[in-house]
Amino acid sequence: MLALFRMARTYEELPLYKKVLEFWEEVTAILENSKLRRNRDLHEQIESALSSVDANMQEGFEAPSDAAFAKAVFTAKGSTAEVISRMKEARRKNCVTEQQLARVVELGEPLGRMMGGFIKYLAESGFTDRGRHSVAPTPRKPFSSTKRRPGPSR
Repeated sequence: MLALFRMARTYEELPLYKKVLEFWEEVTAILENSKLRRNRDLHEQIESALSSVDANMQEGFEAPSDAAFAKAVFTAKGSTAEVISRMKEARRKNCVTEQQLARVVELGEPLGRMMGGFIKYLAESGFTDRGRHSVAPTPRKPFSSTKRRPGPSR
């Protein structure tokens, strides 16, 4: 039971990762097997936004503070919304089926809400040293044997 409450040591240990991966796999399958391939601009926009979701989550995980991690998750959340929006555009252009769009929305909207909750958690926790980054020691000041004591000037 204690293992459930420890800090994730890798991005892949985050419960959110499984949802990001599931979303990524579904959208990637649609991109590879649909009329979207013929609409190069829209295909590339969706592919780029999808790539941004995972990349920002990974980048944020490596950030030294929860505030920096939350900022990266916020960007990933926006990219998730962009994928959904672009897939709706693809549906209007008959590049994807209604079922494909429904599946993307079914996975993407809860993922966005999970990211929102995770952002709130990170904002409340406020860790400034996430434990994976060594902090450079501050240099010691040289010791002086002739150190003057504060007092009136002579």
